[in-house]
Amino acid sequence: MFKTSEMKLISETCSLFCFSGRMDSIVTFGNGNINDTFLLSSKDRDDTERYILQRINHEVFNDPVALMDNFSRVTDHLKQKSSHAKGGEKVLSLIETKDGKSFTLDGNGNYWRMLEFISEGCSLEFPENKNQAYEAARAFGNFQSDLNDLPEPPLVETIPDFHNPEIRYQQFITAMQKDRVGRVDQVSDLITFVKKRDHLATLIRSSEFPRRVVHNDTKFNNILLHKETGRAICVVDLDTVMPGCVLHDFGDLVRTAACSSIEDEQNLDRVNFLPEIFESIVQGYLKTAGNMLSFREIDALPSAPLVITYELGLRFLTDYLEGDHYFKVKNERHNLDRSRAQFKLLESMEKQGESMREIHQKIVERF
Repeated sequence: MFKTSEMKLISETCSLFCFSGRMDSIVTFGNGNINDTFLLSSKDRDDTERYILQRINHEVFNDPVALMDNFSRVTDHLKQKSSHAKGGEKVLSLIETKDGKSFTLDGNGNYWRMLEFISEGCSLEFPENKNQAYEAARAFGNFQSDLNDLPEPPLVETIPDFHNPEIRYQQFITAMQKDRVGRVDQVSDLITFVKKRDHLATLIRSSEFPRRVVHNDTKFNNILLHKETGRAICVVDLDTVMPGCVLHDFGDLVRTAACSSIEDEQNLDRVNFLPEIFESIVQGYLKTAGNMLSFREIDALPSAPLVITYELGLRFLTDYLEGDHYFKVKNERHNLDRSRAQFKLLESMEKQGESMREIHQKIVERF
């Protein structure tokens, strides 16, 4: 339930957008770690329409205007690509404000946007079968490929050095040394784990690979699958779409889809890497992105999941040491649970590293 003041603010914000009908209801929606997302239902006589309303976290994204410019350029370009006219694929569509803008600013300094709701799509935390993993990889690969010819100028970096494991490692070291909230003594085992694997922070340097337009947050739940056919129909959560390295996108999808548990699993016995899902992801990704990729990018694919899993574990642990100011948390141990789960997944990947390379090589030889 919303407080009266919050409901009033949301209602006033909704009234600034050009959606059909009148607001009938609004509820919180999804489980994103950064922005606040709501599902709006509106009534127009006997018809009901639904929309997504989002409050952009301007503490994380400190230039929301540039972010929304990126958002508009990316979605406009994707709509022009012929591939999105086939197979029922969708592109996120912004609802303009009454003064013709892609966002609005409320009296409290919050930035808001509204999107059409894609009713035929569903979002899952992890794949239920290999085909769903294949579809997600195919869709993210197609997304990268379609944006590879995005006209100049380059997109703005909404979060500079977002996927830079070297910097993330240094941020972790700084947080550990400062120990602002007195939590270092509780995670000595994780600190040892991280330091023993510091080579992963430099294993994939973005500067050594082609700079492309990438999604940067390719969690499995950022793909909408068609409720009936299971086909991937839309890539969502575009706030971090910016120049970067495709390997981070590939690795992050593997991290979330080829894992036997949720991202914040507390029972670490349930956290394991799934090589059969990894195989489907490699197949789907190369199907759509393969012709765009350089040999060096293709060759580095098996290393990418380990690097990104290490990086996400670092980010969760750093946020825990700094007092949980970046990711939304349910309790004071939430980021700690997340980091432990990521590091357990990394261990499982390490144990199956040879299998990952063999799977990758087999698919590449057929490609």
